[in-house]
Amino acid sequence: MPTPILTFRPMGIDKISTLLARNQSHWRPISLAFGQSDFPIQEYVDLTLQAPEVEKVLGYGDISGQMSLRKKISSFYASTLGIDIPAAQILITDGATGALVLALGLLVRRGSEVIIPAVGYAAYPRIVKMFGGIPISAPLDAEFNLSPHRLRNLITAKTAAIIVNSPGNPHGNIASREMLAEIASFGIPVIFDEVYQLMTFAGDFAPSGTQLPGEHFIVNGFAKSFAVPGLRIGFVIVPSSLAEAAESMKVLLNICPNLPGQLLTERLLERSRLLLKAHRSYLGRSHKVFLAACDRYSVPVIRNSQAGFYGIILLPEGMDSMKAASILAKDYALATAPGTDFAETDPGFLRVNFTKSPQDVSEGVLRITEFLEKVNSGICDRRSRSVAKGLSRAKGD
Repeated sequence: MPTPILTFRPMGIDKISTLLARNQSHWRPISLAFGQSDFPIQEYVDLTLQAPEVEKVLGYGDISGQMSLRKKISSFYASTLGIDIPAAQILITDGATGALVLALGLLVRRGSEVIIPAVGYAAYPRIVKMFGGIPISAPLDAEFNLSPHRLRNLITAKTAAIIVNSPGNPHGNIASREMLAEIASFGIPVIFDEVYQLMTFAGDFAPSGTQLPGEHFIVNGFAKSFAVPGLRIGFVIVPSSLAEAAESMKVLLNICPNLPGQLLTERLLERSRLLLKAHRSYLGRSHKVFLAACDRYSVPVIRNSQAGFYGIILLPEGMDSMKAASILAKDYALATAPGTDFAETDPGFLRVNFTKSPQDVSEGVLRITEFLEKVNSGICDRRSRSVAKGLSRAKGD
């Protein structure tokens, strides 16, 4: 009998985008769904390619990425974190998701277990299953913190890796360096997903797995930090003992990363200090606009986000987040990301991107408010009818 074809549940965010595109309401369409910052990077760096530069990027490049870019990334870590990372351990990938695929491909075998956050990036369990592994959800507390003690209790003889995402998607919480160090000490390879590590609203960058001892993997990229997801440039830092194996596997995923994207990323890195300062300031202002809108309309929201692009709006208890997001897209012309995209069990929230224009963010929160008021009104009406029916029965007894 042939092996069943591996399939995955469709991403809710894709369905929501389709519903928004088909929307026939009187509302102006607004999308707060996808993880792309509206920071105007082109105002700070010239991203055009001249004819001589185009000629250089039409052929094949190096399997693991151009050495010039890998060296610039190495220098970037040295200047920002004081960490010396040999360029040979840095492999350029098709975005950070490509880096995740490469890291998990090196570690996972059929039947392997990979511990992932119970609320996190939707690709984690899918990639693990793609390699025949079994995702094991590590519970988070009410503020989306991992518990090293509870995580340790999930480790078995089959555990191949632990994925730690800090700052986290969708919640923006940051794990302390002490917490990361404790997890790194368990003797299990850790994949540190750090795509939002540079995107703190204020203060220092978030702690990095590069600052810890051990044979671990760092997944990162510049789509988020430089607001250029279309360039599709990510990277993985691998243990020195696995650098050769990583390159051997990478050639099976793609012959070489996007050359124009690599060239432009080098240009961005040359101005990284200015860009990151401006972008982080932009994120901090955008987060304040979002929280102010939620306060103005009394929308329940998680307030402890410290990095990234996202706000978490809490739904009434028991409400299906996919259904809520679908209604918002169809009836209110507003796209949000349903909580079901980030957890096996519906966590009961909507993720919204607060880096869009202040007008769109405020208007989006207002539409969510109107939706929730209508829902709550319906709940009250049903309760009133239920009470009236009960009283009627009581009078008849």
